[in-house]
Amino acid sequence: MIDAIKRLVDTLYNTTALAHHQDSRSRVYPQVAGATITLISDGTADTFGSWTEIIPIDTVDFEYKIKGLNVYGVDATASYFMQLEYSIVGGSDPTTAQITGEREISITSTPVAKATELLDFFCESCPANAKLWGRLKTDNAATDEAYVTVVVLRHIPTRHQLDQLVTWPWST
Repeated sequence: MIDAIKRLVDTLYNTTALAHHQDSRSRVYPQVAGATITLISDGTADTFGSWTEIIPIDTVDFEYKIKGLNVYGVDATASYFMQLEYSIVGGSDPTTAQITGEREISITSTPVAKATELLDFFCESCPANAKLWGRLKTDNAATDEAYVTVVVLRHIPTRHQLDQLVTWPWST
């Protein structure tokens, strides 16, 4: 009877997939110790800079999620707003529909007081072989830089997922 209840719960909630998300092996990208990706703001306050490739297309051959973003350093004190998105076609920028998540952090002194600052990421998954992009805006009227890495884990879909919202604030 207890086994039947466990199977029923797993069927309804896909507890194996949920446990995988809690206990999954993670990887850092880039895979070179001390190497970071530089995200650069536009130079106008509260305006995104250009998209920067973080993970090249065809690098991660399974559906994946960004678990965290490490900020290794910045070049100025500011509020840093970072956005991650993906694209599935080589050479193409991501679209609004491909936003995976956003994070903001206020840096009050440089260099960053800790060796790294890990920001947990709560986001949609990226398709297998998708290119990951990042971009940055700050509250400064200057071109600011953030030096980052990402923590990636394999995504196992759960059953009965909610549909994505297509209305504000998720549509922009």
